[in-house]
Amino acid sequence: MTGVLAQSVGFMGPVFSVAALLPLIVGLSATGRGAGVATPLAIIVAGAGIFGAGWIIAQYAKRIHLCGSLYEYVCDGAGPRVGVVAGWVYYGAMLVLGAATFLVLGGLTQSFLQTAFSIDVPWWPLALAYLAVVLVIVVIGVQVSVNAQLALVLISSAVVLGFSLYIIFRGGLGGHSLSAKPFNPFSISGLDLLYGVLYGINMFIGFESAANLAEETDDPKRHVPRAVLMSLTIVGLYFVITAYAQDIGFGLDGTAWKNSVFPLQTLASGSAFGSSAFGDVVAVLIILDVLAVAIGVGVAATRGMLSMARAGRLPAPLAAVHPRFYTPTGGAALLGAVSVVAIVLVRVDHGIFSLATGQPGVLQPEWSPMFGWMAGFGGTGLALMYLVVSAAGAKGLWHEVNRVKLVIAAFAGILVAAGAVFGSFYKATSPLDTVAPALGIWLVLGIVWAFFALRRQGRPDLGSPVPEPRPLAGDKS
Repeated sequence: MTGVLAQSVGFMGPVFSVAALLPLIVGLSATGRGAGVATPLAIIVAGAGIFGAGWIIAQYAKRIHLCGSLYEYVCDGAGPRVGVVAGWVYYGAMLVLGAATFLVLGGLTQSFLQTAFSIDVPWWPLALAYLAVVLVIVVIGVQVSVNAQLALVLISSAVVLGFSLYIIFRGGLGGHSLSAKPFNPFSISGLDLLYGVLYGINMFIGFESAANLAEETDDPKRHVPRAVLMSLTIVGLYFVITAYAQDIGFGLDGTAWKNSVFPLQTLASGSAFGSSAFGDVVAVLIILDVLAVAIGVGVAATRGMLSMARAGRLPAPLAAVHPRFYTPTGGAALLGAVSVVAIVLVRVDHGIFSLATGQPGVLQPEWSPMFGWMAGFGGTGLALMYLVVSAAGAKGLWHEVNRVKLVIAAFAGILVAAGAVFGSFYKATSPLDTVAPALGIWLVLGIVWAFFALRRQGRPDLGSPVPEPRPLAGDKS
């Protein structure tokens, strides 16, 4: 139970989400609109909505215990044709998201070394080093993977949670900022609150990845569904507490909060609640949390691709497993290849996308624009999968669960997932305005591949369920 819970929580990256995604909910986005002072409320609404998709996934996890997780669920509810396309988009998005984590790991580590020790090490060899470490952890085995995630997440999250509680106990800025205003829906316009909710959904991406360990946990019928819903609850509460702490830490001033760009770093480094030394500590914690995300993505993506490949739905080499550890070496090799290509291309082409900022003469780090694009592609691809699995689940689970609960959960899941996709495209600026066309091309390729893969299998009945392949022979965790 601890291991599968660590997988979901590690994938979500609580500290990194608070540091990098929370500002988008406040209003630091392409639209310039967000929940502002009502950000904690926006997170609660977003979490409640995504819980609908989580409930459907949990019901499927009680019935299907294969490492393909969401791909298997869509096949059950909508048939292999839709399932293969959905899996193609889902795991393709995971590969891109996984490669993106190494860009940001290299970049954040370079920045930390420069700030704390005045040591200048290029970001790209650091990114390659992190990639090597993660691939070794993923290949050695799931026990090592989840233990590493658990340690990294516990350390980083505990310190940031303690710091947040310290701000709350101090009464926020000036000692008199405690207020219920952040939970008042009338403290901000309804449309701004809606924008905050749309961006808030992205903070929960990855909650379902515990299901990818269904074949390697001792009681998947019990542990995986609980881990999916518990991860949403635990991390959701964490987000609300940390958001509220930042809110009152900036004196309930949404504009100041948004303009700080990196509010967690600002508060940790500032004299009101922290210090420059503590700011360095928080920088390290963010790096550790991103490393946990990288491991989580690696575990989920490699096992999902293995499930599809051994069912004949992806190329056979992706079904290869290690002769000793029984881990998906084919998927690990592909993740490594995609990540190396991304790192090399960004370095050789000096960022690929423009490094310009809104300030004349000020440039972004070389890795930053491509990281933003890849994170946008990956996050949107995963949100699309939540939409599909919520819709497919309404059909596939119709005769299996309480129908009132199912309709409510499916409606909530479809609504929030569609909102997340819309939020990622609406008024997107360069280079994020190219994410939608790129994702569309990837979707078309997936449709072509599905036709080829299913025809190659010679299955005239495309509505038949996926055959259960032989489970992983790896050690139970």
